[in-house]
Amino acid sequence: MLRMYDFTCDECGHTHERLVDKDSRTDPCPKCDGVANRIISPVRTKLPFDDPGFPGAYDKWARDRERQTRKAEQRNSDD
Repeated sequence: MLRMYDFTCDECGHTHERLVDKDSRTDPCPKCDGVANRIISPVRTKLPFDDPGFPGAYDKWARDRERQTRKAEQRNSDD
């Protein structure tokens, strides 16, 4: 079964992802054709902002939303 893994090249530092079998530890770098080693990828998660188990998530979402709104209003006023 194929799985998605991230690989980082030792020579140029380029990181790419590829579907490979679980035993593959290296992959050719698409940028420089060097040897890219499999790395541990960060886990992607999305916390529900309305879940009481994550009380700070909604506050962060509200702050980020307010900041984005101010930036958009500022860009519109500059035009």
